Amino acid sequence: MNETKQEKWERGKTLMLESLHKPDDKLRGCAHNQECYHELLEIREQVIQMVQSMPNPHTPPLAFGKKNNAVIPTITTPAGEISETLFGGTLQDFYKNWGKRDE
Repeated sequence: MNETKQEKWERGKTLMLESLHKPDDKLRGCAHNQECYHELLEIREQVIQMVQSMPNPHTPPLAFGKKNNAVIPTITTPAGEISETLFGGTLQDFYKNWGKRDE
């Protein structure tokens, strides 16, 4: 199988969640004997929530100014960078008059 690290990691995460959801009678029996059954299940719920919210470290980061791996050209303005598309539209006049509005 030619799977990426990202796909394998997601599959591993799914199996981890399945193992947390699967009842373990021996472990739960030990928890009853040690009088910490409810605490065990409370911790289990917290771990499930943590695993569910874990981001995949193999997901490529989104770079600033990129969308779908395409570079979006930007213009530097006094207020920061904006896309050329926005600058070429209605914002162009606003930024051309930026210094004049303080006068």
